[in-house]
This record gives sequence, C-alpha cells and structure tokens, in this order.
Amino acid sequence: MSMSQKPESKLSSGRTRADLIACIASLVDAFACLTFLFLQVNPANVGRLYIASLIDPITCIIGYWVIYRRLRGTKPILADFGISILVLGTFFLTCQNAVEELSNLNLFPAKYVSAIELDTLLELFASFSLPLGLAIYAWLIATSPLLRRWLGFMIGIQVLILFIDLGAFNIPRLSELGTAVYAIILSLAKAVWFLSPVADRGVRLRANRL
Repeated sequence: MSMSQKPESKLSSGRTRADLIACIASLVDAFACLTFLFLQVNPANVGRLYIASLIDPITCIIGYWVIYRRLRGTKPILADFGISILVLGTFFLTCQNAVEELSNLNLFPAKYVSAIELDTLLELFASFSLPLGLAIYAWLIATSPLLRRWLGFMIGIQVLILFIDLGAFNIPRLSELGTAVYAIILSLAKAVWFLSPVADRGVRLRANRL
C-alpha cells in the first residue's frame, strides 16, 4: 500500500502554520533590532553580541526558508540558488558582526589575524552574497502571480540599502542607523505579509489569463 504525503494544513488567507512561525520570528527580529539600536557599545555589554550573532540570523533564516517554500513552486532552480546565497551571505554577515562585537568587548583573539583584517574580509564576502540573494528573492516575489508582490519591492529597497552600507562609499554612522531602521520596518512588513502571503483570487485569475 502506497503512502501519500500529508499536505500541510492551511489556515485562513492561504497561510500555513509555517507562515505563522515566520510571522512570530519576524516580530522577534524587529524587537531585537530595535533593542540593538539602544544598546551602547562598551566592554561590559554583551547584549549586542547575542542579538547580532544569534537572534537576528536565526529569525532571518526562518523567514527566508518559509518564503523559499513558496518560491520553489514558481522557479525552483532560481529559488534554490537564492536560498543558498542568502544563507551563505547571512553566515558571512553574522561572522562579521560577531568579530566586530567581540572586538568591542576586547574578547577577540588577535594572535593570528587582527579584527580589522578579518572584519574587512567578511564584509567583502557578505557584500557580494547577501544583496544578490535578496535581489533574487525580491524579483521572484515581485513577479509571482500567486503571492502578494509588495514585499518584493520592499526587499528590493533593502538590497539598495545593503549595497550602500556594505560598499566602499558609505557614511558609517548614518549607514548603520539607516540599515537598522529599515531592517525593523522590513521585519514588521514581513510579519504582516506572512499573515496573508497569497494574492487575492481575482488577482490570481487575471494573472493566469495573461
């Protein structure tokens, strides 16, 4: 007797339980980013290290994965490439943030390499991978007839902000503040999107006729 795979249970508005989990993760990420803004940089404050190297990357990966589950039904190869690049870019950015915060706490072991050199190298890797992965996600969402496309345009704005923040022509304090503020806005927007990610039936029918 063949066993059929049980379909994932869906709630109202086309969302699944995974969408609800991603919604909660996005709200946690928004609160963590807001807290990060108000935590002062000093050798006695380890809160920034926990947020930058643990809470933020985990909540982001949860959101990326849940979006990927929907994008894979449209363009699977591009969606696979996008999630791979995003996970890699998130890893590089997390390591860079950890190096920076460990250096601020005077805990970075600088026996073989300096914190500045490693920070620069990780920033270089993150500046190529993370914006590329986000750009792929933005394009797939914005062109999908099944999903609410506005999130794709908001992620596109994040790509531009990250490109400036991780590029060589940023203003450090202003770029950091702008990136953090928009990260909060985008996390709240994702939370709303996860509550109702599927486009209205009329929109889907019109898209299918094209």
